[in-house]
Amino acid sequence: MKKTMIFKPAAISAVLGLSAMMAVGTANAGDAPKSLNEDAVSLVQAVEIAKNATGGVVLEAERDVEMGQAVYEIELASETGEEIKTVVNATTGEVILTKTRRDHDDHHDDDDVEDAIWLSGIKDGTYLSLEQALMQAETQVGGKAWSIEQDDHRGQPSYEVELLDANGKRVETRINAVAAK
Repeated sequence: MKKTMIFKPAAISAVLGLSAMMAVGTANAGDAPKSLNEDAVSLVQAVEIAKNATGGVVLEAERDVEMGQAVYEIELASETGEEIKTVVNATTGEVILTKTRRDHDDHHDDDDVEDAIWLSGIKDGTYLSLEQALMQAETQVGGKAWSIEQDDHRGQPSYEVELLDANGKRVETRINAVAAK
């Protein structure tokens, strides 16, 4: 009888824990477009808009849904290494937020070093730019990207890209960031 009493709370906790994890996964899945043509502005276009608005180098970009509205959140770095966050409306292409993080903001030194290495590598041609990686991923998969971020995968610089393929299926791929010489 005691085993049953102990088992039930443990089983209920496990079910509740799995439900919470599934809810988080479902919430993140809501950021992906449901079709290739859902947004009037693509991630590639939003990246170009953010670059033109700030003069920065794009480090990461992703589609998000806030208050029922699709937007692209784009992280860039200025020539001096300051982090710039830009938000572009996925329907109109309007820049609705640009914010520069200063040294006193809550930003870790390790992130600053990593951003500086990426920025230097992109500038000198050691690494593919985010735009080059986006184009490569979209060509490779035959779809549209909705998220791209830098990654240090097993010591190898890469971009992790999430896309919708031609059939509207969610696909994730990794693009080697080291430029071919």
